[in-house]
Amino acid sequence: MENKVDRDSISYNRVKTMTALELSEEALEAKDEEKNEMAVKLAKAVKELSFQIEEKGKRADELIIANKELAFQSEQKDKRAAELAFQNEQKDKRAAELIIANKELAFQNEEKEKRAAELVIANKELTFQKGEKKKRAVELIDSNKEVDELEKRVKERTEDLESFSYSVSHDLRTPLRAINGYAQMLGEDYDTVLDAEGKRWLGEVRNNARKMGVLIDDLLTFSRLGRKGITKSNVDMNKLVETVLAEINQGNTHSAEIKCSNLFPAIADYNLLQQVITNLLSNAIKYSSKKEKPLIEIKSERKNKALIYSVSDNGAGFDMEYVNKLFGVFQRLHSNEEFSGTGVGLAIVQRIIHKHDGKVWAQGKEGQGATFFFSLPEIVKTEY
Repeated sequence: MENKVDRDSISYNRVKTMTALELSEEALEAKDEEKNEMAVKLAKAVKELSFQIEEKGKRADELIIANKELAFQSEQKDKRAAELAFQNEQKDKRAAELIIANKELAFQNEEKEKRAAELVIANKELTFQKGEKKKRAVELIDSNKEVDELEKRVKERTEDLESFSYSVSHDLRTPLRAINGYAQMLGEDYDTVLDAEGKRWLGEVRNNARKMGVLIDDLLTFSRLGRKGITKSNVDMNKLVETVLAEINQGNTHSAEIKCSNLFPAIADYNLLQQVITNLLSNAIKYSSKKEKPLIEIKSERKNKALIYSVSDNGAGFDMEYVNKLFGVFQRLHSNEEFSGTGVGLAIVQRIIHKHDGKVWAQGKEGQGATFFFSLPEIVKTEY
């Protein structure tokens, strides 16, 4: 734009210059009287032309400046337009973000309302549960009072029963000894008088008196256990089993093969534990005595922080349907004709083990033998 203005100005000046020269030549050819006038006009024309040329130069400069200003303004407008377009684009993006944010906010508000409703329901449920717990607590207090009262009554009745059993058992010994004594005297003094049938009856009297004596001894042992405390000590179970077997072998002849694995030592009342092993081994020998090759095994293991001991045999066994009757007083699964006994031995075992905070249980199969288990808490000594 600026170059175009400069070219126009130069062309215009050339034209004006040629015109001025032509006028000068005409003036020279004019008449003398006109020369002065023409010279004056020419001077004025030249002056006017110079002024116009100067003005046009100024105008051209102004146009150049104006064009530059116009170009600058146009450039600024383009920049502003680009900025406005960018701002509009950002506004559109922001508007879209605001729409998404509003939707998210609306969703969150909806979730908050749902959560508030759930909390209201939960608070109601919690309040209800607290009320139920209070009711249950009151019921438990009442139940505990009833249980305490029942335990007290059971304890009193148990003590009364044990005292009664002890008294009866103790008092029965005197007449029983008398029966035995008179029967023995009859057998000795009237041996020649009594016939075979009389002697047989007298033998039955003495045999039943002996059984009655064993039963009384068992009852006394059972009743004493309820009142007797326990004195715990380290018990070498292997030596204890050896002692029990030695005592059993002295008084009984049996053909049972007895296998005893290495037993874990226990912390218990030695005398009471000896009674347990005696009763279990005596039972195993008795109930396997009709087998051709009786086999008895004694084992132990550690399990769930307890020492578990077992005595198993391959004897008569029992039906598991009646397993709960095994440890009851006077409860027997076999008749006296099959196997003699008082029905107190296993009850004594259970009471002794319970006094040691242990458990007693049994497994068996009729005709294939039985295994009796008892557990004792494993007490780990702490070294300081």
